[in-house]
Amino acid sequence: MALQRTFSLLLLLLLTLLELGLSSYGDENRMYQRFVQQHVDSKVANRNESYCDLLMQRRKMTSRYCRYFNTFIHEDIWKVINICSTTKIRCRNGEMNCHESVVNATDCTLIAGFKAPDCRYWAMTGTRRVVIACEGNPGLPVHFSS
Repeated sequence: MALQRTFSLLLLLLLTLLELGLSSYGDENRMYQRFVQQHVDSKVANRNESYCDLLMQRRKMTSRYCRYFNTFIHEDIWKVINICSTTKIRCRNGEMNCHESVVNATDCTLIAGFKAPDCRYWAMTGTRRVVIACEGNPGLPVHFSS
């Protein structure tokens, strides 16, 4: 009887831990997908003057109000993920889960408009240092810091 009760408690504990692990993985995965949606454009073909206007709209960052600033990283997704394997640095919020690298990117800065569809952006393209926060094991990018 005692052995059966111990087994039942261990099984309950295992199922609880498994559920907690899966739910946290789901949160990290959603944050990673959001990061990619908002900050990765590896297949960029033409970064002309309307690049930011179009991409900010397509990526749903102007659905209610115009987002003031956003950066798109123009690297293969695996290179972006590999940033999480570099040395950890302190984030602006004090956490120690940030990593930095130099990437090709476009910064989009709002120059006109307040609400969609009137959002107009200025694009600045080049190679620059970025800092991203990573979560999970293995680490996935979940937040663009700078």
